[in-house]
Parts: sequence; structure tokens; C-alpha cells
Amino acid sequence: MVNCNTKTLLGLLTIATLVDAYWRMSCSIIQTGRVDPIIAPGRVAAHLHKVSGASNFGVSATYEDLQASRCSSCEVQDDKSAYWTPQLFFQHSNGSFQLVPNGGTVVYYLGRGENRSNIEAFPPGFKMLSGDSTARSADTKTMTYSKTGYKGRPVAERISFACLDSSGPSKERNFMWKTDCDNGMRAQVHFQTCWNGGDYQPDQSHVAYLSQIDNGICPPSHPRMLPHLFLEVIYGVNNIDKSKGGKFVFANGDTTGYGFHGDFLNGWDMSVLKGAIQSCINNDAIGGAISKCPILASSQTPFFSDNCPEMPPIVNETVRGMLDALPGCNKVTSGPDKAPQGICATQPPFNDLGDMGIGKWYNPSPGDKVGAWAYLGCAAEGVNARALNKYAVTSNIMTIEYCTAACKEQGYPLAGMENGRECYCASALTNGASYVKASICAAAPKMICSGNMTQYCGGPNLLTVWNDTSYTPPVQLVVGSTKIAKGAATYQGCYAEPSGGRALSSDRTSDTVGMTNEMCVAFCQAGGYLYAGTEYSQECYCGNTIGGDNIPDISQCSMQCKGNIFSYCGAGNKLSVWKITQPEKPAGPITAFNGAAIYTGCYTDGGPGGRTLPGAVFTGSSVSLDTCFAFCKKLNFPLFGMEYGRECYCGYAPKTQSSIAPDGDCRMPCAGDPSQKCGAGNRISIWNNTLYTPMASPESFNIQPHYLGCYTEGKKGLALGKAKTSGSKMTVEVCANYCAGKNLAFMGLQNGQDCYCSNAGPSSGSVEAPEKECNVVCKGNKAQKCGAAKRLNVYKVSAIKNSAKQVQAKVQDFSPTTLKATTTSKAVNVKGKATTSSKLANVKAKATTSKVANVKAKSTTSKVVKAKAKATTTIRPAVKGKTSTSKVVVQKAKQTSTARVVVQAKKTSSSKVINVKAKPTTSHRVAVKAKTQTTSKVVKVAAKKTTTAKVQVKKTTTSKAKSTSTLVRVAKKTRRAVEPEVTVAPIFERRKGEDSDGGKKNNGGGGDKNNNKGKGKRQRKG
Repeated sequence: MVNCNTKTLLGLLTIATLVDAYWRMSCSIIQTGRVDPIIAPGRVAAHLHKVSGASNFGVSATYEDLQASRCSSCEVQDDKSAYWTPQLFFQHSNGSFQLVPNGGTVVYYLGRGENRSNIEAFPPGFKMLSGDSTARSADTKTMTYSKTGYKGRPVAERISFACLDSSGPSKERNFMWKTDCDNGMRAQVHFQTCWNGGDYQPDQSHVAYLSQIDNGICPPSHPRMLPHLFLEVIYGVNNIDKSKGGKFVFANGDTTGYGFHGDFLNGWDMSVLKGAIQSCINNDAIGGAISKCPILASSQTPFFSDNCPEMPPIVNETVRGMLDALPGCNKVTSGPDKAPQGICATQPPFNDLGDMGIGKWYNPSPGDKVGAWAYLGCAAEGVNARALNKYAVTSNIMTIEYCTAACKEQGYPLAGMENGRECYCASALTNGASYVKASICAAAPKMICSGNMTQYCGGPNLLTVWNDTSYTPPVQLVVGSTKIAKGAATYQGCYAEPSGGRALSSDRTSDTVGMTNEMCVAFCQAGGYLYAGTEYSQECYCGNTIGGDNIPDISQCSMQCKGNIFSYCGAGNKLSVWKITQPEKPAGPITAFNGAAIYTGCYTDGGPGGRTLPGAVFTGSSVSLDTCFAFCKKLNFPLFGMEYGRECYCGYAPKTQSSIAPDGDCRMPCAGDPSQKCGAGNRISIWNNTLYTPMASPESFNIQPHYLGCYTEGKKGLALGKAKTSGSKMTVEVCANYCAGKNLAFMGLQNGQDCYCSNAGPSSGSVEAPEKECNVVCKGNKAQKCGAAKRLNVYKVSAIKNSAKQVQAKVQDFSPTTLKATTTSKAVNVKGKATTSSKLANVKAKATTSKVANVKAKSTTSKVVKAKAKATTTIRPAVKGKTSTSKVVVQKAKQTSTARVVVQAKKTSSSKVINVKAKPTTSHRVAVKAKTQTTSKVVKVAAKKTTTAKVQVKKTTTSKAKSTSTLVRVAKKTRRAVEPEVTVAPIFERRKGEDSDGGKKNNGGGGDKNNNKGKGKRQRKG
């Protein structure tokens, strides 16, 4: 027979054996704020809570809301429930409040009670509250259910506090009896375990406590057993500066701890919760370890706090820092009477978090793609070094897309993420690393990406690896064989820089983001160099000889080009060298647009005098030969030029301070078409617009003004005060003719309509001003500038009315159709114009035919001029007649040269017959000019018997032509095609230091004084 004492002892022993029948999970904080969907649904709650659990927790949270959460701040992700307790503050002696640190909550699910074998799951959305927020003293009267053999217990003991002190464990009490605790103070709350099967009641009457709160039996009114829920919250009470005194107080104003309480809203995956209750909650072998309960372990993660960090506050109010009062309307009270909850007259607004807490984690299977990148699975890190060891980047905004893009940019096909914010790249796994089985990978805990909370980015020592399915390996280089840039360069190998110098030292450039071997080859090719070499992934060097040593192992030049990760651009002090195929240099002029544009040369810009071409400008990424030509042609300028790759300028003539530069200086690719060249820094590629139409004016514009710059008005008088005219149709041409008619050498335009002239140039204190200050357009031509208020665009008039005028050859229709240079001069009509009357004279000569051209001129005397040509030579004379006898100068041209030759006839006392000779394989244009003093007649060069002055052209051999260009370059050191007395019809003013034929920079020129079409590659002023 067993007595009652024995039965009681057995009961105590039974309780002791239940200690290990539970599971325990840690939870971090998901929300801090006055939020309580149980007590204050849809409203701002009375006091501040610390919430753990579902990310989609809110003021009106339901089971469905919790289930929609992206994550849980608890380690079992299948538990989307919410658990919350009041926040603890410290009130300093000055009255301010400071939030006490708290890392989260530990949640226990225990199998307790006499009927624990019949524990059932919480229903979906089940909610309950344990504790009394208004209590400020112990309630010793309210007891739990009891009956014979099962003694009741004060309900107030559902709350307890433990001081975790280094001195050792101490007794737990149901108030804050000790707050000086080295390891923190632990607040604890037991929840009701017995349920009546009904819905939630605000007075919590739908649930009841076990007779011993954490064990015992349920009252008959609540027969259904639920898991025994127990919360622990640890506060860092010694992490607060308490040296000046103060006290701890909960958010509800409670300084005692009797008013501590806890809330629970069920959000579990019901199948998981039921399975865990069935197999784990009463399994004494588990001992609280979730890892021993498979159904829970399947969604367990040690990275819960990182993967599900605290959400932004739902209530828009300050709760951190030093506060003047507790959030809400909570007075600090210490009892013993209950403290009714204060209600605020106004409440702060809610913050709209949108869908931040909603979503699903993307847990890919092998083969799943993000863009072109396919998921390979998980790989364990290397044994002694990184598995992917070629490139690494760490970021707080790491995503799958971020990492894969970084690896692609570096040219690697594998991208691996680790620790949520680390990215590694390579072409293969190294250092003993290997992929793990797909099943192990899927179950392995992973960390979310720091930049996307729905993606996984590996874990500690675990890579989630992606493969670029669009990856193309770099081209394998073969010395002497591999070609790039459409065959423009051949790979020569890897070279080491010499000590104390450069392997390629003639020129250099760099591009920290866009360098490629093709770019470097183009740069060096434009400079006329034989070799191009790339180094350190972003540097380019040029030269005609290689000064460094060849490295047989070309893999030492292993740095990927900044602008093309699929090719290599040397390495540190090592060059990837390419030999440039040297194209055949054109022997004729460079033309474009069916001859509508002729390249005149590379000119300097900058310095005194303003822009070389100051007429009009546009800049931008669209600048190219095509767009600049169209722009200046539309504005009807005879010249256009490109500079610095992205600048287009128009004008009538280059400034006098500009000089011809080597063509290699103008090598910067055009922004709008990199295959074309658009000058460089302070270098402008100038082209002649042969479609230019001179502006109509009252008098034919035979004056070529030379722009001097923008000048201020005189301080003591007019800068140009000899003559003035104004008009609503004012243009540069109108002003030039006006001043020339006054025999005045300088002209200036002002206010868009005023024209001033003088012989002395700018005076009376006038000085050069910035070009931008002359910004008023001419009223007669909006494309031109006509000074401004107290500012003049000043020109020098190159010819004076009533004096002898130079007559230029006017080139007729063009036939070239490509940009390629050509070598054969075409027959042209030669026109001359006099001040009184003009007649057209044509000179014609055909291959294999010898013709005599007669020159007809009305004059007081006449002489016969004979022009002879040797084998394979064509000579086209243009002759001006005059009223006196003429002296004609002999012109000789050397072999393989092309020239337009002007033979001038000067007044003499006797007549002479002169031969114009040319050596073999030379094509010549000969223009014979004559000065006149009283009347000038245009002489027709034609085969007429009535002519008194004759020019005879004899040919002994056939003239050969290979192509169709109109103009060719002639100036090559010793190849001088023109004698000092022979001049080229002026378009550009002769540069300082040039002789009459322009020295080695001379090129055939053409065009009349109105800048009409002229066949000539580079034209210059006489």
C-alpha cells in the first residue's frame, strides 16, 4: 500500500524527469515599438515592446500576415509566430530615460503536465497574454486551480527574475530584486497551458494555468492541453552607466517588475508544429536541442539574426537615445497599488513599410539561372587557401547579380558568394575545394545577401557558386600569327621593360577603364609608329623599335585589359607587343563625300588670336567628319575642322597665329565615329567644304579678310575711326568690300550691323578681348559674328579695291567618291576675272595628243608665249592679259610631283617668249597671271586664229592616270614644285617661316577669292 506521502514523492520524481522534454530556440529582435495587435489592434499601443519572430509583424497582424513573412528572427524558420514583452529602460538621476540593451528572447516549448501525452498544437492565429501590466506588487490571493494531491500556486509567480551574476546562481523572485548583475538580468514569463477550446477573450479567460503553473493538471473548465510556452529575456543592466544614480523601469512605468508580461500570436506552419509536438515535445532525449528534432532542424538556421534583421519602426517616434519621457503616456510608478494604463490624447503616425517584411527566400536548385549565370551548388572552401582565388570583393550591398557582374567584368566564369557579403571569382575551384552533394547543399544553413534579403550568399566557409553560361575564353595568343583590329596588327610576344627606360618610348597614352589592344594599336597607328604595346592592363606605348627583352613565356603578360577582359594587356613592367601593318601612304589628296570635302591638314589651335576657326561650334559625343561637315555646310562655311575628338568648328580662314602641324598630331578618334580622326588637344583637323556658296553682296567679294580677333572699342576714340557704314544686311563680306573700296587695310564689325575701317588697325587704347565677348551675330548672316556693344571682330583686308587683284582658279565638278587618296589630276576650267570685263579661256590637252592653245588678248602689244611639256606631262595654262608687254617666268616641276602653277606676267619694256617645262611623270596646272594698271581683259586660251598672243602647248608622250583625285600632296623635302616667282592661288595666309610654296608642308591648292570650289588637299593664303 502506498501512502499519500509516497504518491507525492513519485509525483515530484515524475516532474524531475520532465526537465529534458522540450525544445528551445533563440530569437533576435524583429521590431521595437508601441505595437500590440492583441491588446491594441490597428492602433498605437500604450507602451513600448520588444518583438521577436515574423518579419511581417504589424499593428493588425493575423495568422495570414505572419505566414506571409519573408523570415523569422527565430532560428526555426517554420515558426512565423510573434513573441513580445515590454522594453526595459533606465531612468537617470536627471530624469532622462535610456533604453537598456537586449539581444532578444529565448523561447521554450515544454512538454509539461499530467496530461502531456495529449498535447495539441496551437490553432492558427491563436493568441494569449500572460501577466498583468498594471501590477506593482505581489498578488498573493489569486491562485491557480488545485485539488487533492495537486496544490495550487499564486498566479503572480508566473513572472520571475534571475540575476546572472559572476558570484554564482541566486534564487529567482517575481520582482526586480537585484539589478547589479555581471551577466545581465533575466526576466521570465510562463504562459497558460490549458485551453477551453474557445476563441480569444480579452480577459484571457479562454486559457488557464497548470496547477503548478509550469506543471500539474488543468482545471476541468480548460481540459485541452497546449504546449507549455516559456520566455526568457535577458537585459544588459550592467551595460548602462549607473554611477550617478537612477533606477530601472519598464516601458509601462513599472519600477518593480510585478507588471512584466508576455504576448504570443501563433504563426507556425501547422504541419511542422503538429509533427514536432508528436515526435519531439515529450522526447526526453532531445534535451532542448532543435538539431535532435528533424522536423524542426530542417528549417533551423544559425544565421537567424543576420538573415532576418530588425525591421524599421512601425510607429514614427523616437525610442532610442536619451528621452525626456517614456514613449506613450506612462508615468513612473512603484506601487503597491495598481497603475492604470495612461492614454495619450494624440498619437504618432505609422510608417509605411510596404512589403518589406513579405517574400520568400530564393533557394535555387542546380541549373536554375539568374540572367546568363547558372547555379552550380555549394562548394566548401579550400583547405589552406581560397577555392576561388583570382578576384575578390566585399560589399554591404552584395547580391547574386552584384557578384556575377563583378566576376564577369574581371573575365572569370565562376562567381562564388560567402558570408552574405563576400564575392570570389576564378575559372575553376582550386586549393582542394570541391562541390558538395545537392541534397547537402540544399539543407546547409546559408546567409542572406547583404543587398537582397530574399537571396542566399553562401555561409561561413561555404560558397554558393554560379557559372557564366555566356563566357567566352580569351583568344589564345600565338606569336607572329594572332591578328587583331581587322588584321591591322600582329602579336609579337611578351616583352620586359628595360631598366632605366621604356621598351617603346616614342609615345604613350592610358585609359583606366577602357584600354584594349585594339585601342592602343589605333593610337600608335595614327602616330605612324611600327609597334604598339599594352602594359598593366591600362597603359599603351608606341615606338619604331623594341628596347626590351622578349619573354618566351607569354603567360607572364597576364593582366586583362581594362576595356576587354577577354584579352591581355601586359602586366607590371611587361608589355604585350603588337606589330602594326603599315598601310600604303596615299599619293593624292584625301577626300570625302564624293569630293565635297577635301582634307587640308592638321593645324595648331589655342594661344593668341582665339580659335583657329572661330565661325561656329558644336560639341558632344556625336562629333565626326560626317556631322561636322553637315553642320558647317548648313551654315555655309568654307572650312570645317574637328578637335579633341568631340569638338567641331567652322570658319572662313584659320587665324594668322595658327600653323600647320604634322598629320600624326591629329589622331584622336572622333567621338561619333572612332574610325575617323578628329584632331587632338590644341590640334584641329581642317577640311575644305567645296560646296560653300559665297554670300551675295552689292559687289563681288574679291577680298580675303584675315581674322585678327575680338577687340575692345577705343578708350579715347574709335578703335577703327577712318570710315563707317551700317546696315541691316551686314556681313563680313559686305564690310570687307566697303573697307577695301575705301583703300583701308583694317575692318571691324560691331553690334551686328556696324562696319568700321582704318589703315592703322585697332588704336585709341583698343586691346584684344576674350573671343566670347564678341557674341552678336551679323544681321546679314546669322552664322557670322559681328562684335558686340563696345566690342569689334577685327580683320585685316588682304587686298584693296582698284589695285591689281589676284584671280584664283575655280575648280569645277568633283568626281572622287571615297575617302581614299588619289594620284591623277583632272582637267579643269580656268576662269579669270578683271575689274572691267571678263572672258573665259579654256585650255584643253588630251593624252597622246599634242595641241596648240592660242591666247587671245586685246592689248597695245602682243607676244607669243610657248609652253612646252616633256614626256608624260600635262600642262594646263591659265593666262591673264594686260595692256603692256609681259614677262613670263619659267616653271619647272620635278618628277612625281603635282602642282598648280601660277605664272605671273609682270610689266616690262620688252616681250619675251618663255618655255614652261616639266619632267616626266608629272602633272601640272599652270596659271599665268598678269597685273594690269588701267584695264584688264580676260584672255581666252583657245585655238583661234584671231588671237594675237599665243601660248603653245606641245606634248611628246602620253599622260597616264591611275585614279580620279583632284588634288595631291606635293611637298616632300626636296620635291619643290614651284619656283619663287610662282604662287599658289590663296586660300590660307602663308605661315611665318614658309617660303612661297609652303616648304615641305605644301600641297596643291585651289579656289577663287570667294572660296568657291577648289581642288587642293591643303590650301593656304598667298
